[in-house]
Amino acid sequence: MTDADAPEQLAALDIFLPSPPPDVERQEAFLDEAAALAVAGHPITVYLQDEDAWAFEQCEPVRELLDSAGEAALPVTLLGLDIVVTSVYPTTEQMVRFGRAGAQERVQRSAAASACGPTGGAAPLPREAGGFAAQLMGVSPAPARPAGGPDIGGRRNLMGGDHGDGLPS
Repeated sequence: MTDADAPEQLAALDIFLPSPPPDVERQEAFLDEAAALAVAGHPITVYLQDEDAWAFEQCEPVRELLDSAGEAALPVTLLGLDIVVTSVYPTTEQMVRFGRAGAQERVQRSAAASACGPTGGAAPLPREAGGFAAQLMGVSPAPARPAGGPDIGGRRNLMGGDHGDGLPS
């Protein structure tokens, strides 16, 4: 068997559905689509709110979403622990795409490389300060002060203690 003949590796999807569904026909159509993908080898698990209440409690991302957004967030589709779709049934194309994308090996980057931006490359060169930042930094000659800004002449250093008239008690 060559690599081209090897079965496609797909990541598992967990889909949490409302019970009773607001649109019974739409949920039945979705269940038919999900079942066809499962028969074709896609690892899909569907949980119904009334029959699988334990899954809704044990799955932390779903529980937190429902606690904050309510049941209007259902249906919820998870790829691993990442919520990828809420409030709508995922399409067949989305389920296939999520399964493929989740199975791809991710390149691990160090925190330092991630801090450099999405590419992990060098940070862009700093831009020249302008506006209020230039005034605070003492850039000479100071650019014209934008109209409507705060008067920063009487500021106090609250981080290092009081250096003015004293803090109110």
